Amino acid sequence: MDYADRARTPLRPMISVVHQKSNAFDTPPRVLEGQRPEYPEPEGEHREKGFVSVICTIDVDGTPTEFDIESMTSPAFAYEAIKAIAKWKWAPAMKDGKPVKQKVRVPMHFNAL
Repeated sequence: MDYADRARTPLRPMISVVHQKSNAFDTPPRVLEGQRPEYPEPEGEHREKGFVSVICTIDVDGTPTEFDIESMTSPAFAYEAIKAIAKWKWAPAMKDGKPVKQKVRVPMHFNAL
């Protein structure tokens, strides 16, 4: 399987990891379903590795919005990461049994195999 084929495989179920308790929610947002980002062509052809940390808001209906790049190794990786995250299905954060809007950090590593 080459890097482009791997990018098209579905994500494994992810568990949100929250290192600090928050009064804003009882349960953090979590990814229900999604695809890996596409590998940018020039970077993939040269087998370049990359990293992107995206911060976005998960709305009460589970829609990801308000994307910010916290860090990146290349704008091409950041573009592909945001494109992928925007398509993911999310379960929103919950507070007292009701969905609430919450920011999440999504780190992504790009490793051309």
